[in-house]
Amino acid sequence: MAERTQNDIFLQTLKTLEQENALKELILVGSWCLPVYSNIYAENNKIPTLRTSDLDLLVCNPKNIYNSTDLSKLLLNIGFIHSFDTDPPLVKYKHAALDIEFLAARMRGNEKIIKIPQLSITAQVLNYMEIAVKYAMETEYIGIKLKIPELPAYTLHKAIVQTLRKNEAKKEKDAATVIGLGNLIAELPELQIRTLQIFNEFPKSWRKIILNMVKIHSPELSQLLKSPPRLPPQQRGGH
Repeated sequence: MAERTQNDIFLQTLKTLEQENALKELILVGSWCLPVYSNIYAENNKIPTLRTSDLDLLVCNPKNIYNSTDLSKLLLNIGFIHSFDTDPPLVKYKHAALDIEFLAARMRGNEKIIKIPQLSITAQVLNYMEIAVKYAMETEYIGIKLKIPELPAYTLHKAIVQTLRKNEAKKEKDAATVIGLGNLIAELPELQIRTLQIFNEFPKSWRKIILNMVKIHSPELSQLLKSPPRLPPQQRGGH
């Protein structure tokens, strides 16, 4: 029997979560969004193929879970094992080729880790993840219905996170992602419009971080973000 690839495990994980209605509570974030974007945008070669062994799943609303599911048991049943970070007490899920970590957006308080008993998991709380929650979209990938951030929101979020990285390798990967997706945005008018809409809804402090980052790494995105906001065609005046 052939050894399963990282992609095989990724797809099996998504299918298992979908079968139990668990994907309704989760948003796929991180580099595993890239093959989904590639599928949406017709295998555009500007979308990076960077992927890691880390599969990040963001819990949409930890305080309001509609479908209570024992995610820990589901993952153990398909070959994952527990991986413990004792300080803080975060539980991850490890496979031969893939590691799953659950995340949550920063709400109130200074918690680094929260327990989500309805899903039988713990989640790491991260700043700026509210971007993925606010701008989540539903899509289908190889027959699996799931949520991911809109590509413009994902790109702008990456630009912010890149500036916070301490690991140089991850910093370079984030920059490469922003460059590639920035080039894609620059060639598709509908993505240009949506990127400007989202960018101008961000707090001024976030916009400043993004502008400084893309000035260095993505001239195309830098030029776009400095331009005035544009309305979609249906919102413009005229006939």
